[in-house]
Amino acid sequence: MRVKSAEKRREIVVAAAELFVKLGYEHTSMAAISDRVGGSKATLYGYFASKEDLLRAVLEYDVANAALLVFEEFPTKGDFQEGLTRLGIQYLTGRLAALPIANVRTLASLPAGSTIGQEFYETILEPAWKVLAEHFGALMQSGRLREADPWIAAMHWKGLHDGELFEKRLIGALRRPDPKEVKRVATLAADAFLKIYGPEKTAADHQ
Repeated sequence: MRVKSAEKRREIVVAAAELFVKLGYEHTSMAAISDRVGGSKATLYGYFASKEDLLRAVLEYDVANAALLVFEEFPTKGDFQEGLTRLGIQYLTGRLAALPIANVRTLASLPAGSTIGQEFYETILEPAWKVLAEHFGALMQSGRLREADPWIAAMHWKGLHDGELFEKRLIGALRRPDPKEVKRVATLAADAFLKIYGPEKTAADHQ
């Protein structure tokens, strides 16, 4: 019996993610995934009991990678608005990529009785957004943002970025996001976010 390895598991998840993007979740079989990996279906089922389990792993893989890249850009020093713009560019670049879009489409097409979407939100997506909220909370405590509910601030930040390009990408009205457009949206979002949550100016600031 082969010993399970983290490397093999990740290889399977990456292969499944690629096929979900190319063929769609419904049209991707476990046999196709095992062929892609280059092993047997028995080996595949040794790691994942079902295609639904594999979908859960793909969703987790996608969000974990995106969160890591985004928070590497989180502004901690230098020009704050410029830092927020870089953060927004990183977020939108990942948000509009093929795999995240395919994952959202898959979740939206699951049967009404499926619990995968709820599980994904509660165990993976919501905790990731809570990390951003915690970052904003720390900035509020340090005076770089005004005092407010950090979670609501995080959701407003998300909405300012998703509002223009995400829906178009999701329904296929936008095939390839233009980096210039991504930068424009992120720049405007940073400006709007700071108009809402920027620190209140004192009388001395106006002098």
